[in-house]
Amino acid sequence: MPGAGASPNELRLTRDLASNRFESGVAAGSWRVVAFDWPHLTVAITAGDGNELSMRLLVDGYPGQAPAGQPWDLATDSPLPASRWPTGGMTSMVFRTDWSPANGNAPYLACDRVALATHAWATQHPERAWNSSRSIEFYLEQVYHELAAATIPQT
Repeated sequence: MPGAGASPNELRLTRDLASNRFESGVAAGSWRVVAFDWPHLTVAITAGDGNELSMRLLVDGYPGQAPAGQPWDLATDSPLPASRWPTGGMTSMVFRTDWSPANGNAPYLACDRVALATHAWATQHPERAWNSSRSIEFYLEQVYHELAAATIPQT
């Protein structure tokens, strides 16, 4: 629960995290909140192999600005090394070792802030692009969809 003086952005995200649509994804086992320490939200998203990919999302400016995500290592509370990024399915096109590391480990998706800033996603793929009418579950749905055929390497 946000404290007194919380920004409208934090209040909106808190409300969206409590929405029926977000909670439906939690109940289905698609994702879960690991930690919320404004302006960072850490989530775990279930992959096709049943393992989870943790991601840390920068959510300042939400929802006017898209989340900026990166794979996250919960044990070390630091970015997940590329050697442990998801494999299989289309994940090599999303968690790109030739692009993501130079771009804050961002997923190459139209819903991510970093990818949006570097590509014309909004006009090329408006159905998958972030806009201010979207909410956090939209971002998570996009990543979850890409992980459907993925394997998460285990340590």
